Amino acid sequence: MNRAVFVYRKDTYNAYDAQRIVFEASKYKSEIIFADGNKRANAKSIIGLLSMKFLQGDEYTVCAEGQDSKKAAESLAAFVENL
Repeated sequence: MNRAVFVYRKDTYNAYDAQRIVFEASKYKSEIIFADGNKRANAKSIIGLLSMKFLQGDEYTVCAEGQDSKKAAESLAAFVENL
């Protein structure tokens, strides 16, 4: 399992952001999970991502498992951090 950490920088989070994350995550074959202290969400599930409620300044972890997990975790963390 590979992990990458990012800080959410935007001051808002909405369904459009979640949709963009799902599209980006869908490029990878690995299982990808976003996590913070208590919550976990499948990066390929818009409903799961909406339940995460990313908040500006909070730190999150991307956990990926599969054949392209290293690239998936690092790329997705960078993608979300730069939304």
